[in-house]
Amino acid sequence: MLLTNYHMHCHYCDGKGSPQDMIASAKEKGFQSVGFSSHAPLPFENDFCMLQENLESYLKDIMAVKDDSDIQVYMGLEIDYIHELTKPSDEKWQKLGLDYCIGSVHTLAAPNEQYPMLSVDGPHDEFMTLLNEVYQGNAQEMIEVYYQRVAQLCESGGFDILAHYDLVKKHNKALNFFDEQAQWYQEIAISTLDTVAKSGVILEVNYGGMLRGATDDVYPSPWILKEALKRNIPVQINADAHAPHHLAVHHDKCREILLDVGYTHHRVLLDGQWQDVEL
Repeated sequence: MLLTNYHMHCHYCDGKGSPQDMIASAKEKGFQSVGFSSHAPLPFENDFCMLQENLESYLKDIMAVKDDSDIQVYMGLEIDYIHELTKPSDEKWQKLGLDYCIGSVHTLAAPNEQYPMLSVDGPHDEFMTLLNEVYQGNAQEMIEVYYQRVAQLCESGGFDILAHYDLVKKHNKALNFFDEQAQWYQEIAISTLDTVAKSGVILEVNYGGMLRGATDDVYPSPWILKEALKRNIPVQINADAHAPHHLAVHHDKCREILLDVGYTHHRVLLDGQWQDVEL
């Protein structure tokens, strides 16, 4: 399988290792094409995004690595969708000259000013505040809002790759706060795929949860990938690497999952163009 990865973080955000460290690891492991996608700055304090004052340095550093590398390197950002606050299609991101963008939903707005933005995949205490204090323990309501935000992200556009589709399940292995086989959950997860299909974006198969031991399978779950295939949604294998050693760890497993689901190709960025290559 042609090794590629376009969801990759470095020390400019919550990753570890320099861009040069990440590229050295990619070359050692036989990657032919990679892209950097550090978390774009957000307009409030948080512990996972790069600072606004470091954005220009990030872009210059990635360009330098891109020019010096003998493997294909692309410059991107992972940009959050936060309802009525920020989205990948905002002009400030579109004018940066990026090779691609990843769109993601990490946080949900609290219904009042008592809480700041809280992350569905954040630390345990933060997530428990979101679930129990903001949504009064109503997991279904919280999850429905999450998928509404994913749909709104896709409708707003401005990005190429949809990140970790069912990220809201990250804490479910430890907390068992909802049943992934429940009819209400499957209906909303599947119906949101219709919006993904209309948008034309790539659905990534992300093994970041497996890397960190939070999940036993990929984002999205294989049963969701089966529904994605029915809708002809293109897919792409990504590590969501936050350190050099994360690259390639579960690429083969993701390939096996996709082949088992029925996919034969995944969509990658090669020679400056998105193209479908065999798994």
